[in-house]
Amino acid sequence: MYQIYSCSEEDKKNIIDGLVAYNLTCVPATQEELFVDLSRKAVSKSGEIMGGIIARMYCWGCVDVDALWVSEKYRGIGLGKTLLSQVEASARKKGACLIHLDTFDFQARGLYESQGYEVFGVLKNCPPGHERYYMKKCL
Repeated sequence: MYQIYSCSEEDKKNIIDGLVAYNLTCVPATQEELFVDLSRKAVSKSGEIMGGIIARMYCWGCVDVDALWVSEKYRGIGLGKTLLSQVEASARKKGACLIHLDTFDFQARGLYESQGYEVFGVLKNCPPGHERYYMKKCL
């Protein structure tokens, strides 16, 4: 009948490409370039990476923040807020209407809420004893 195998990197790309193609038959893209990288990093004068944000705008003017990280020694100086604000500003210029992300209860929920994000979903006990929050902000 069929067999299940592990995926190579090329297999993963083909799976994503197939899903994107299907999605676009259901809802046509509203942006010319399907995926726009909005990622940024902060670098000290000595060349050290202080923090960064990985985000991309996809298909319909929506932005997914995959990761926001600030080195422990640079936390508390507003760097996370600055990185997030720069991604939001860039996204707005490109016509984005929504930005979304997820964070754990031991991460930066308070930062995101202070920037206007709201929780729209919670995954309890992920990891055990903790919660994962799904957040969004209209741009």
